Amino acid sequence: MDKYDEIIDGLTLEDLCGQVICYDRSVLCNCSRAEMKRIINETRPGGVFVYDSSKEEVKKYSSEINSVTKIPVIIATDAEHGPGGPLRDQEVLPQPMAWGACDDEELIERAGIVTAESCRKNGIQWSFAPLVDINYNPNNPGGNIRTVSDSPKHVAKIAGAYMRGIQKGGYMAASCKHFPGDGTDDRNQHFCTLINSKSREEWMETYGFVYREMINQGLLSVMVAHIALPAFQENEYDEVLGYKPATLSRVLITDLLKGELGFEGCVVSDAMCMVGACSMVDPDMLAVEFLRAGGDMVLFALPTDFYSIKKAVETGYLPIERLKDAVKRILKLKEGVHLFGNQEEFEGSIELSEPVKKVACEIAEKSINVIRNADGIFPLNLKPNAKILMCNLQAEEETVNSYLLTTLRDELIARGFFVEMLQNPGHRLIESELAKEYDAILINCRMSCKDYCGGSLRVDWKQIALFWRGQILKHPRVIFTSFGDPYKLYEYPFVRTYINTFSNTPATQRAFVRTLVGEIPAVGKSPVELKGFFERTVE
Repeated sequence: MDKYDEIIDGLTLEDLCGQVICYDRSVLCNCSRAEMKRIINETRPGGVFVYDSSKEEVKKYSSEINSVTKIPVIIATDAEHGPGGPLRDQEVLPQPMAWGACDDEELIERAGIVTAESCRKNGIQWSFAPLVDINYNPNNPGGNIRTVSDSPKHVAKIAGAYMRGIQKGGYMAASCKHFPGDGTDDRNQHFCTLINSKSREEWMETYGFVYREMINQGLLSVMVAHIALPAFQENEYDEVLGYKPATLSRVLITDLLKGELGFEGCVVSDAMCMVGACSMVDPDMLAVEFLRAGGDMVLFALPTDFYSIKKAVETGYLPIERLKDAVKRILKLKEGVHLFGNQEEFEGSIELSEPVKKVACEIAEKSINVIRNADGIFPLNLKPNAKILMCNLQAEEETVNSYLLTTLRDELIARGFFVEMLQNPGHRLIESELAKEYDAILINCRMSCKDYCGGSLRVDWKQIALFWRGQILKHPRVIFTSFGDPYKLYEYPFVRTYINTFSNTPATQRAFVRTLVGEIPAVGKSPVELKGFFERTVE
């Protein structure tokens, strides 16, 4: 018997059931304090997911739960591009595809380090990142700029660097996602169960290769997704529902991930509220079926899941040994981030090795990628007080993770230019604006999976209307820049100057302006290809 078994022997069934529960913070904050205390006291959650939170809010969840549980709670978040997503008033890094474009392994490891230091100082110990999906399908709306590349080797190299940085010093645990791999489908797992269409051989050489690399480098956890892998699931098919998502598949979690790939860490589900999971079984049994398949911690669980798990164990439907195995893996995860000790003392001793903003700036300035410069107008050679028209193309409905292009405008104004900014302008407005004799027109497409969480990233009438009648194309200095989805040349094949930045964060906008006016060269590579339009320029 090892030390983990000894701890588990001292836990009640209720303690065990609580350890495999990871609540979204809304479960605790969208109710009265009395109700929150009741939920915590009865279900004793092992984890809580936070986002857009303050240090004080994070500490509140930790202290409330730790006051009633025998095992410290772990606080999780999506630190996909720095600490600014989970924590208010913190700096964000450029999106991961920009990491692929800058192609600097040492720099991205530093990005992981400063992200972990910032998060842990604020009480967060678990990062549901990096993504190790491979963006094979340009129309994939879930991965897109959240992914590093469409090359397995480049994903392993760059995402591996971020993972090592995240886990250095034991400040945070990384969780690579979305097993068995997003990027081949053109649908969104929030909407339905996706399909990874690779054959067995292809999968092992691509996604399997990446996961083996991560596991060999000491990965502490893996997030399994609502994605099926039919090549491995001949016996997990329903004529109506189709193939089981990985979150409900014993073949994919137990046989493939834990068996063939040899992963010994903690397996966490993706959010179990997504349609890709909850449409496949009775919602009351989602958590139970995930655990039966080999999963260890249920993400975005509800208090009712605690009672479903407890009942399943009591009736023998969920073997107690399977539950204990899940808890053992969770205990190892928590020990890996030094949760069994004085947290205030540990977190208080952490000093930032360097500012997150500095690292963000370095990544951004190495990632601006010129795809097409047919007339040689990039960078712009403008006189002081030149007039610039910004035409911003964007989705009608946007997510909270989006960044307006106000930093771009402000940086241009700071350099002495006159700037006017329009949102999704139509051709009639453009025709009247052209009479003002602008010295340059910047068409900025701000569309990606981070700007609009939908079923498609294709453009609509609102994003094409300014080109009707073609008057805008007659201007001698028109620069089209995609601040996100790098495949927009497919939608706008007629533009003569086309730039990819792979991100829309403030650091990216500042770096773009510097390259636009010639202060620094545009040295970013292309981490993806678009057949017939441009090639990948990283290995």
